[in-house]
Amino acid sequence: MKMNKALLVFLAVMGVSISGPMVKWSLSCGASPVMIAFGRMIISAAVLMIPAIRSGELQQVLRAPKKQLLLACAAAVLLGLHYTAWMTSMSFASTFVATALVCTQPLFVAALSGILLHEPIKREAIPGAIVAIIGAAAIGLLSMNGEHGSLLGDVLALLGAVFMAGHWLCGRAERKELPALGYMTFVYMMTSLFLLVMSPFLGGLKVTLPSMGGILVLAFACTLGGHALMTYLLGYVSADVVSFALLGEPIGAAIWALLLFGEKVTMPLLIGGVTVIIGLAMYTWGEMQAAKKAGK
Repeated sequence: MKMNKALLVFLAVMGVSISGPMVKWSLSCGASPVMIAFGRMIISAAVLMIPAIRSGELQQVLRAPKKQLLLACAAAVLLGLHYTAWMTSMSFASTFVATALVCTQPLFVAALSGILLHEPIKREAIPGAIVAIIGAAAIGLLSMNGEHGSLLGDVLALLGAVFMAGHWLCGRAERKELPALGYMTFVYMMTSLFLLVMSPFLGGLKVTLPSMGGILVLAFACTLGGHALMTYLLGYVSADVVSFALLGEPIGAAIWALLLFGEKVTMPLLIGGVTVIIGLAMYTWGEMQAAKKAGK
């Protein structure tokens, strides 16, 4: 049974990791970032719709108080902005760098929690945050100096992390009251609607038949086989295992990009990205240690 869980965690990480390369594939086939995100969300919502209705969870969400529905809509808008910013960054930055930078979202969650919820970052997690920030700053400096990177791509990836942090904060408040399946289905539906409405201002309705292959992989392998599988596994493995496993996403993305497109990362940018990942691992470990102390 332990082997099955480990295999499922590995498969989920691989599913999430192929997200960046599939975005890059779809972009190269002529699709706009906003339409790639729209396709990913609308397909995922359609797959979840029937089980969400049959279980009554979607109806439960729709009957929720107005404040909760507004928070869920805010989560959807932030998720749409996250996808648009991050997917656009793929046109300017390498798959590895863009994925490593967007994975800094836990640091922005901590920063926003401190500002909005008065929950300061745990002392044990500060060293990891500093290391991750140093890595991100190094990537930015290297990009400015023309080290096969792009400062615009770096900024867009970091903006994607900020939007995702806001999405998670909204979700954290909502998930205390709303069922998971109904909440995910509602948010994916509203994200799709937001992206469709905003598409004329965010790149237009550009999608091609070849790009649909990448969009289908994003929906089934990345959203349903990656994120949704990780959510399912939370019932069987600890959140710490999932958090650490997801740190493998940038490495997996780099491997997929190398295998599929022959995309290579320069050694300086690789060192910067690995520094970000090490910092995030230290940050996660610090958060775990702080939680253990608080539980005593």
